[in-house]
Order: sequence, then C-alpha cells, then structure tokens
Amino acid sequence: MKKSDAELIDEILSGDEDAFSALVQKYQKSVHALVWRKIGDFHIAEEITQDTFLQVYKKLPTLKNPRQFAGWLYVIVNRQCIAWLRKNNIQAEQSLEATSQETLEETAYACFVSEKRGETEVERRREVVDRLLGKLPESERTVVILHYLGEMSCDAIGKFLGVSPNTVKSRLSRARNRLRENESPNVLFKTQCFSFGM
Repeated sequence: MKKSDAELIDEILSGDEDAFSALVQKYQKSVHALVWRKIGDFHIAEEITQDTFLQVYKKLPTLKNPRQFAGWLYVIVNRQCIAWLRKNNIQAEQSLEATSQETLEETAYACFVSEKRGETEVERRREVVDRLLGKLPESERTVVILHYLGEMSCDAIGKFLGVSPNTVKSRLSRARNRLRENESPNVLFKTQCFSFGM
C-alpha cells in the first residue's frame, strides 16, 4: 500500500532518506513535464527538476501542513521556473501563448531530435502535439500536460494545483473540445502521444 504524502514527510523529517526517494519518485515525472513545458528545453527541465527537489528537501521542515504538500510543491516549481527565466534574461511573465508558434516548434523539434534521432514518425507526432498545446490557454495546457505527460490523475492534479478534481476534469474536457475544433480527427487519432477521449 502506498504511503500518503503526510506519512512520507513524517518519515523524511525523522531522517528516512528512502522516504524522500519515494516522494521524489511520486512527483518527479509530473514536475519535469510541467517545467519542460514552461521552459521549453528537456535537459534544462531535468536540471530545474533536480533543483526543485533540492529546495523541497531543504524547506520541508517549514511546511506547516503536510497534507498540502502537492500545492506547496507547485509553488516551488513555479518559483524555480521564474528564477531560471530571469537569470537567463527571459521575461518571466512571458507565457507560451505570447511565444511565437515558430519558436515553440523549433524548440520542441530541437529537444526531440537530441533525444530520439532517426524516429521521424515520433518526431512528427511531437510537433503536432506541441502545436496543439500551443493553442490552449495556460490553465488548460497545464492540466493536459500533467494528465498525459505527467501521468497524474484528476485528483492528484487538483491537489497539485490547489483546485477541485471537477475543475481539472472540466479543464481537460474544454481542452479536448478546443483541440477537436482546431484539428481534423485524422490528425488527432494519428497523434498517439495523447488520447483525447475520456
């Protein structure tokens, strides 16, 4: 049986390093997916993810309510991304919506090629997904990323973002509908990176 965040945090604060590894493993994929989408570079996202968990480890004793860990983690992730953007002279308030479509596609393409050279079909799907995600408002894009790339449930996303699971489901539904309106069904069904059905 999996332990709750609060149980793991109790064990971490008692000196159990394995409990911290379990906590990292539980959230690492989601944090990386979120950072990757905000920063646009797979490898830099890995570094920021590591830095995020280093901050979590250092600041964990200051967390007043361990049951609110996911929301607290989300705040740290956001701050780490903003700090990286500022450090690298990129306007922190610039969202992906304000970034040109060409820049998004080039960044996604470069990341993909470095990871998966020679797999042109997968590369094409990645570009389609990035283009589709670029059409979504930030709130919808975030839940789509956490659900499909981060493999989080609606309940987990709700805790992570500090919203109800119904709000998450509503945003996912709106995102799917918006994507259906913008793309032909053949493109969506061939793009197997996401399953846009319920």
